[in-house]
Amino acid sequence: MMEIEKISGPLRELLCEKEIIARCELLLRTYDIVSAANLSDQESDELKKMVGEHIAPGIFASIMNGEAIFFDLPKLDTYTQMNGRIFHFLHTQRYSKQDFDDAHRRFLLAIPELKSILKKSLVRMLKAFMEDAGYILSSERSEMLIFTAAGRTLQAFVVTSVKSIDLDSCWQKMQPEADCVILVPSGESLEPFMQFFREKGQMAEEKGISIWLANMEKGTIDPFIGYTTDMDIYEQFNNPRLAEMVRNNWTKKPRT
Repeated sequence: MMEIEKISGPLRELLCEKEIIARCELLLRTYDIVSAANLSDQESDELKKMVGEHIAPGIFASIMNGEAIFFDLPKLDTYTQMNGRIFHFLHTQRYSKQDFDDAHRRFLLAIPELKSILKKSLVRMLKAFMEDAGYILSSERSEMLIFTAAGRTLQAFVVTSVKSIDLDSCWQKMQPEADCVILVPSGESLEPFMQFFREKGQMAEEKGISIWLANMEKGTIDPFIGYTTDMDIYEQFNNPRLAEMVRNNWTKKPRT
């Protein structure tokens, strides 16, 4: 099937070149490969039958669980952690400490490129999410997207890390009467998100800025801080009560 070869070929090359690969890099490279394949609607539909509604996350999941739809790909059945990052590799290969050090060094060198892939992938996710909620894209700049629907406007900023969120900058650019959202990817650690919520969560709510989380491994978007009154958006969330759960569990309780 042509749509499979469009993706399996580049994936095979990637995993042959990088036998030890960071989990986040493999995920982002998968998104990039799927995007570069420029699949037709028919090809997309065929792949969705095999991996689910979200193609890139579905392919990534199939690689991780050892049930890859591409039979000639290496099975990354073992992992380790280096400096807080998960790296996957084959257990049948014998790798030295130097091999792992080299893999980590190559990952660090690739970070600027991976951030670019992440930003583009987040923008595509947001566009698809808003389209499914009945909005159309009316304006797009490098840092801001404007979506409109009947009687509503949503202004969105896309950032690649929760540590990169600048509430003051977004607030200064907010348009009157527009809902304001910052989309940020989830991470391998909860700590940065817990810290942001406790230090700046109330500020975000006071400024009328919602924070949404993009789960790249699932291809879904959920509310992290703030609430929407638009039921069309609410119904697109995978877990629409996430912001409520965060508030209930992460708000510091007063000492009695």
